[in-house]
Amino acid sequence: MLNDCCRATRRPAWASVRECHPRELVEVAGGDSARDTPASAVSTLTRITDRVYWMPPVPPDRPSLGAVVGDRRTVMLDAGSSAAHARAFLDALFAASGTRPTAVVYTHSHWDHVLGGAEVGGMVIAHALTAERLIELAERDWSDEGLDRRVAAGLSSPQHAAHVKAEMPSPRKVEVAPADIVFHDQIEIDLGRVTVYVRHVGGDHSADACVIYVEPDRVLFLGDCVSASPEGAMTSESASELRDVILGSAAEHYIEGHHESVSSRSEMETLFDKMELAERAVRDGVAIEPSDDDTQYFVDAFRAGLSATS
Repeated sequence: MLNDCCRATRRPAWASVRECHPRELVEVAGGDSARDTPASAVSTLTRITDRVYWMPPVPPDRPSLGAVVGDRRTVMLDAGSSAAHARAFLDALFAASGTRPTAVVYTHSHWDHVLGGAEVGGMVIAHALTAERLIELAERDWSDEGLDRRVAAGLSSPQHAAHVKAEMPSPRKVEVAPADIVFHDQIEIDLGRVTVYVRHVGGDHSADACVIYVEPDRVLFLGDCVSASPEGAMTSESASELRDVILGSAAEHYIEGHHESVSSRSEMETLFDKMELAERAVRDGVAIEPSDDDTQYFVDAFRAGLSATS
């Protein structure tokens, strides 16, 4: 079984566009680490609400990063795929807000969301399963040879190895920061006139997946929980539970790990309608003509999930 994220996300970040009306934009290209940054990894920091900043995903496998700025402290949401990725975000955030995070909280433990943690230099807040996984990642051989051995053993996909090599050219030094604060079900973080609520949801993509809700800004940071497993499978039970949690929140702005714009509530409702249509069609053995890439993605994922359990 593959246990590394291998781009089984809902879509590549650069493959589709939804309308987005950012408040403020700050373009960055790697910060002080630009020399070590992949040429394609140029992103823009966006202030999407009074307290929330977001940097969208870019190739080769840099996911969304976020920050919530309170009156007393700032927390970063996910740490990115490398020190260079984290540094690009931190530099842009300081330029835009004059603040630096004192902590980072993770949505899950896949490499592209956590390998920038040491660069943040603050406390690491993580679910118990994520904390265990961080220890495993710290002990891993990240050399080209080590990556190739994992691919040969079926533990990682060739795509995963290629993305790591592209993000951090060899010879690479990978430092994985351990968790400082570990929670099990949920944790509440008061930053001063804004509160971050982190809730464990699990799911097909990763057993340690969490969602992060920002109040009063009504932003829900999803990580990759709406995506299939690393093997490309989704199950009916997990999909139903996620729908209840995500649409059961009061959020108005939704940020996915590998989607290039902030989604509105109506867009997320439409997405889950497509997911439900695909799940029902696969479960009932009814052929449908997918109207877009999202529907086709879900059909393929539920088929893979059904095949794995039959």
